[in-house]
Amino acid sequence: MSRIAIHDVVVVDDILEMAEALRDLLQAEGISAEAVNDPTVALARARDGKARVILSDVNMPVMTGLELVREIRRADNSVPVLLITAFARLEDAMDAVRAGAYHYLTKPVRDEDLLLWVRRALEEVRMRQELAGLQGQDETLRSHNARMQRMLSQIPRLAQLSGTVLVTGESGTGKERVARSLHFLSHRAEKPFVPVNCGAIPENLIESELFGHEEGAFTGAMRNREGLLRVAGEGTLFLDEIGELPLLMQAKLLRVLQEGTYRPVGAGREKAFEARVVAATNRDLAEEVRRGRFREDLFYRLNVIPLHLPPLRERPEDIVPLAQRFLDRHSRRAGGEVRKLSRDSRDLLERHPWPGNIRELANAMERVVAFAESVTIEPWDLEFLAQGQARLAGENPLTMDWPSLEELERRYIDRVLRRTGGHRGRACEILGMDPKTLYRKLQKSGELGDGSGRMPDSSAGEED
Repeated sequence: MSRIAIHDVVVVDDILEMAEALRDLLQAEGISAEAVNDPTVALARARDGKARVILSDVNMPVMTGLELVREIRRADNSVPVLLITAFARLEDAMDAVRAGAYHYLTKPVRDEDLLLWVRRALEEVRMRQELAGLQGQDETLRSHNARMQRMLSQIPRLAQLSGTVLVTGESGTGKERVARSLHFLSHRAEKPFVPVNCGAIPENLIESELFGHEEGAFTGAMRNREGLLRVAGEGTLFLDEIGELPLLMQAKLLRVLQEGTYRPVGAGREKAFEARVVAATNRDLAEEVRRGRFREDLFYRLNVIPLHLPPLRERPEDIVPLAQRFLDRHSRRAGGEVRKLSRDSRDLLERHPWPGNIRELANAMERVVAFAESVTIEPWDLEFLAQGQARLAGENPLTMDWPSLEELERRYIDRVLRRTGGHRGRACEILGMDPKTLYRKLQKSGELGDGSGRMPDSSAGEED
């Protein structure tokens, strides 16, 4: 029995040729689609999770489009259903809305209108999935760091505002996660969240990508195309890597933000822009302004609500908890036993600078799950971190001096003693070591205290 693929859209019409024509239109726009002439097949696809959106004719002999909508809703299924009919009657449209249809289109349907509503429906499906993930335990949006906690505590309140937000921070610190939180905690949560990587779109295409274009506006413009500003609707437009935007587009974006309107390439009239803008960058935009690479007026227009994410090396108390959560996640995905970090490996993780921040940490833990042979992760399972750092620093990892396990143990004991204020009893509990063993190790390293249970001056230099 062949396995049925998951499609973005299942098109259903009792005339198969009509369904296939719409399928071809969708696929030409990069939307995966399946054509069927039996509404019960479309119903089965929705129930089995094989269709993200249903596009259905209304008048069909086996089951009408309205009946299909009701059956999907009766199964408590959230798959959006777009209905198409040749009869533009208000009563039919109201019946469709009452039944739970996502939208009601009247023939002849313009290609651009059909594509617009399909994209909106697909974006809503993606938004619901993102919202479900956000409502779960998102480890990147939790912190033990006071500075990070203050920033995160502001997000629910800032989400209710409409001002433009500028999220800054190094790559891998979670800027898009913050942008999604601002969206899904706002009154726009049911509207689209549209991410745009400004640095990934070729300069000659970015205006068309953002603003859309009219048929014949330039060579290759075979049909009208809605831009991402239109797709965002009343939702949120997330402009990632905004510092990469060319100066000419900066001027056009500034006008959009000031006037609330834009003009598609080749169009004769302007359209309204209603989305909230959240921008992000790993660059110092103030410095970019001084160097003449970023418009000062756009910088101030974007920087209405600034949010800065500190790098992971400045929130060391988050490193081990994040690492363990990533280990838990990747272990479950791999179907194996959950891996645990040894004390020495935790110490090693805390000392690593993490230039790639949370993204680097997540990838490192995925690699550990793939290659570590033991359930307990030891320092030698993390040697690739030092090797990678050496390559970044131009050093040869094969000729570097590597600390022995005895040295790693000594460092860790010293760290625990500093954390406990030099109290050997509490240190023994943390280390899982009996007092005599700790005494011998301290005697060997020449770090014995005065016998009072504390190490004199051992708390000096304690790091938060």
